[in-house]
Amino acid sequence: MVAVDGSRNADLALAEAVQIVKACGSEIAVVHVIDNDYLRCDPLFVDPDELRRALRDNGKALLKAACDRVEAQRIPCATRLIDEPAAIGDISTVVEQAAQEGGAELLVIGTHGRHGTRRLLLGSVAEGLVRHTRLPVLLVRG
Repeated sequence: MVAVDGSRNADLALAEAVQIVKACGSEIAVVHVIDNDYLRCDPLFVDPDELRRALRDNGKALLKAACDRVEAQRIPCATRLIDEPAAIGDISTVVEQAAQEGGAELLVIGTHGRHGTRRLLLGSVAEGLVRHTRLPVLLVRG
């Protein structure tokens, strides 16, 4: 399973997953979790329904582009868009749950490789996965 977010590092992770699957003859599941932090916003300044639609449309486009890249290599691909309030601030747990539900044998995720204060302030989905999942995780740095 590969988690994508539209970043260059996620693209690199997808490319690495394609190489692994080519070598072992498996398939790729691509997941995108919508970051629902917008639910914490003041509705006076943000229309939550409009924002949610835009985030869902963007997520669908990311998944389609990723799956098109995988299928161009003649590799089976499945996608999953996750839009749950549980994802607020804890995307790594949602990705891990999706991987377990989907029977993933390996999680591949891009990482920015942030250290110190930057990691503390920005958080890290990759770090959360490495710390808590029992599945093997391949981190791909940009």
